[in-house]
Parts: sequence; structure tokens; C-alpha cells
Amino acid sequence: MSLVDPDNRRPMPMDFAHRRKLVSELPDLRVEAIMKRMEEGLPKMWLIRQGLHLRRNRPGAFGPDGSYRPMHATGRKDAHVVAFMCAEQIIAIAPRLVVGPGGDWGDTRIELPAGKWENVLTRASFKGGQQSLPGLLARFPVALLAREA
Repeated sequence: MSLVDPDNRRPMPMDFAHRRKLVSELPDLRVEAIMKRMEEGLPKMWLIRQGLHLRRNRPGAFGPDGSYRPMHATGRKDAHVVAFMCAEQIIAIAPRLVVGPGGDWGDTRIELPAGKWENVLTRASFKGGQQSLPGLLARFPVALLAREA
């Protein structure tokens, strides 16, 4: 067993046919099924796939014309959250130093700007205003929110 991520520049045989098969399964799987296949790397592949689809669908939010600004969580576990907004359209929220929270976000919250937001990973919808981290990260350990039109 290796605890090192495969892209850490060491020689490693890669079964590309198997990876293509896994990627082809992703559109038909629910979040919970993807999470159960952690050992196969499915959650990481799915997150990358969904992020690239979002980038393709909203190119103006990324690149040289897209603005980035940090967002800050509040609460006891606020130091364990990294969040930023792209071009006032996309919000990425990820845990850091995950051993500390241990899955218990307690009173940790983040303020979403006004409007309606959809998590493109779980399809959950959120309104602008204070949102709890347990709610945002209930089904998947990161959130990728897109402002709804």
C-alpha cells in the first residue's frame, strides 16, 4: 500500500484502459456510490471531471478575466476551511488539516453572497447568507457552488 498520491513523480504503472472505464461510469453514479469507491480513486476523478465541466460551461469565471477573492469561515473550526470565489459566480470550499475537525464542523459557517447557489457536485441548492459547513459538506467533502441565473 502506498500513501503517496500517484502524481508525485515516481514511476508507477498506470492502467489507462481501467481509468477510462472508471470515467465512463461517472455520469451514471450518485455521490454516495462514488464515495464508496474511494480506493479506486473515483471521488478525485469525479471532482476533477465536474470542475472541468464547470470551467467549460462558465469560461468567464476562470482565467485572466476572472477575479478571485478569498472567503472566510467563522466558528470553532474556521481555520480548517479554505474557500474562494471566482468572478462572483463560482465558490470552492474545501477542508484543510482534516484531522482537526474529524468530520465535526460544529458551528462553523460561511457567508454565501446573495442569490441562489447550486453545488455542482451534489445538486443541492443554497440561498445566500450564512450556511453551515455540515450542510454544505454533507454528502461530499468539498463543495463547488455555482450561482444560479
